[in-house]
Amino acid sequence: MKRMLDRALYSAITRRWEKSAIDNYSKTMQRHETATPAHLSSALQRIDAKATGLLAFVAMMIAGLGIIAPLVAQHPIEEAIIITEISVYLLTAIGCLRCLSVLNTPEPVADRAAMRRHADRELVIRQELYRICHRASILFTILVMISLPAMLAWRPD
Repeated sequence: MKRMLDRALYSAITRRWEKSAIDNYSKTMQRHETATPAHLSSALQRIDAKATGLLAFVAMMIAGLGIIAPLVAQHPIEEAIIITEISVYLLTAIGCLRCLSVLNTPEPVADRAAMRRHADRELVIRQELYRICHRASILFTILVMISLPAMLAWRPD
């Protein structure tokens, strides 16, 4: 069963690839690895680790808000607040997932300088996107920490 699923997945992934791209995939990956300077590779790995941790936190916040929503949301305004908070955490999760995107692309890049420029650009995108996601998660966690007790204490008439 696993082999059948693997074959179907492999076929779906490589469906529009040229045969040379499939045959040289390992070499292309190796070229990307060797063309990426060690400091860039290290920085991307650090961002990857941080974004993974932040993604776990965001997932727990989404789950927690989903569980607690029926307990504290007794009014449409309160429901809207919780839905907004969950939505912001979902956007943060999307940002974290983008920080985890694979640098390599199936199409080979012509030269080392082009690969270097791509890696430099990717570092800027990931670092700044992680910074935004991190700050957003802190701010919205503070907002949740304030809003949940307020919603629990506030009873609409």
